[in-house]
Amino acid sequence: MTDSPRPTLNDVTRALAHLADRVLTHKSVGLEPYVAHTLKLVMGELELLIPGLDPAPNAEAARAFAEAAEIALREGEEREALSYALRGLSCSPHDPVLWYQAGSACVEVGSLEMALRLLWHALWINPGYADAHRDLAALTSFFDAGEDVPTEDFRGGDEPGESGSAEDDRAA
Repeated sequence: MTDSPRPTLNDVTRALAHLADRVLTHKSVGLEPYVAHTLKLVMGELELLIPGLDPAPNAEAARAFAEAAEIALREGEEREALSYALRGLSCSPHDPVLWYQAGSACVEVGSLEMALRLLWHALWINPGYADAHRDLAALTSFFDAGEDVPTEDFRGGDEPGESGSAEDDRAA
């Protein structure tokens, strides 16, 4: 019996580059399901590799994309920020700063589940990453003790399974 081959690091970096282009084409709230699913697969594959064991394919380019992502986040261009972060990850797939920036952009895009996953992945790479700890604590503080973290993206301000909108909740 033959096991199917695992994707190589090159396959993973090509997938991240493809996602960087794809997030710019989908403009509605949240992430396109294809992008969210592929990111989950990419993170799963990367967790089978040891961060730092292999050199980053292009660390210098990754730093430039991280800077561009930071600027785009500051200017409120969340899709561009996510695209820059993903492009940077295609150059350095184990960079916790880029995973953190991608997570921050996902919060702004309206994809809370993916934001949490990306922040957790940044912490998997670097458990001492203070910014990721802070933002993850802030995002999860909205949930009651023992309440599950959402597994669906929030669409149009409504929480899954509730009839009222987020505006109704704020007015209450």
